[in-house]
Amino acid sequence: MEMNFCRRCGAILSLENGHVYRCESGHTIFANASPASCLWLLNDKNELLVVVRALNPGKGMLDAPGGFNDGAETFETSVARELEEEVGLKPTDYTRPQYLLSDLDAYDYKDETIDVLCCVYHARLIGNPPIKAQDDVAEARFIAIADIDPSMIYFDSVREGFLKLKSHIDHDSH
Repeated sequence: MEMNFCRRCGAILSLENGHVYRCESGHTIFANASPASCLWLLNDKNELLVVVRALNPGKGMLDAPGGFNDGAETFETSVARELEEEVGLKPTDYTRPQYLLSDLDAYDYKDETIDVLCCVYHARLIGNPPIKAQDDVAEARFIAIADIDPSMIYFDSVREGFLKLKSHIDHDSH
């Protein structure tokens, strides 16, 4: 991400080093990655809840429910909010999310690429609550893990989380 003006005083910024910018007033501004989180949710048949992206980037491709953290939100709070917004599930509908991995993604948005730090979790569905695609989700459904084509998962971090979870499940079933 390139920044041109200081958010503190409006002066022109100069790239000092990597992701560090400085203005003529001496303010230092950091272009850090934007945090996001997602959750791979398993049902009692070991199928994963997969969503189809309704919007770009990656419109029509597969994803796990999730999205950007809002304000000073933790990854866990963000994933709970996103699951409710995107598929109507509350934290009481699934077990406590377990960490899989974190990774960086490039998010193309309106002629700019944003660096995103994504934290990927997994959990198990409790019972059979209704799931409804909403917000920026075109479709939500459970799919057998073996039937998911990893190349159809849009974000690298989400794909890596899927592959790690699949490896754990494959290992545990042997």
